[in-house]
Amino acid sequence: MTAVAKPAPCLVGNESTCNKSLQEILDLVNRRYFNSRITANIAWEVPKGTVSMFIGERGITLTPGSPLHSAFDTATTLLQSGRHLEAIPFLSQCADANHPESKLLLSHLYKRAGNNLWQRYAQSYNKHIESVRAVPAACYYSDQATIAIHPHLNQLPTPLFVLKYLVYHECCHQLVESTGQVPHTKEFLEWEHKAPGRERALLWLEKRGFPTLRTADAC
Repeated sequence: MTAVAKPAPCLVGNESTCNKSLQEILDLVNRRYFNSRITANIAWEVPKGTVSMFIGERGITLTPGSPLHSAFDTATTLLQSGRHLEAIPFLSQCADANHPESKLLLSHLYKRAGNNLWQRYAQSYNKHIESVRAVPAACYYSDQATIAIHPHLNQLPTPLFVLKYLVYHECCHQLVESTGQVPHTKEFLEWEHKAPGRERALLWLEKRGFPTLRTADAC
């Protein structure tokens, strides 16, 4: 039997009722997972600013010991010794298998050689780094000790497990200090990976175009 996602307790109601429902979710998450240590406020509010969200192709990662990994190592050795043309066949093997770094190197090598193939590899590489600016689903403001949850989620049939995950994630920001340069430290991620319903919440948010830890440096 397939489980049906339970909807959020307040969907398009008056502001007072909806904020109360949101506060109840925070209280529940705080008690259950943080021993009531979280002192943040919470509100339906569009998070300030945007984040860069990756929308490109992932490409492949070369596995040590594989033929392609050996080919890339050979190409790297040849490049370091100045034998650029000899490196091209090895890089081509990896690039044709959708390895981003090989495409980038080939575009540089072909451009230096005056070969128009550089444009093909440059365009293909660019697909691996495409991104857009997007408003996150939630954010924590340390100066106000406030969690903002995007009100659009109150207009959607948002499952309760998604809201619990978002609240948990933002609670981690109050629990673990971070900076603008490194918003998700190792300690933060150790806590965050324990979030209830994490994987399916991430999938739900990503399918609806919201940035997540896997697609952006989100809040």
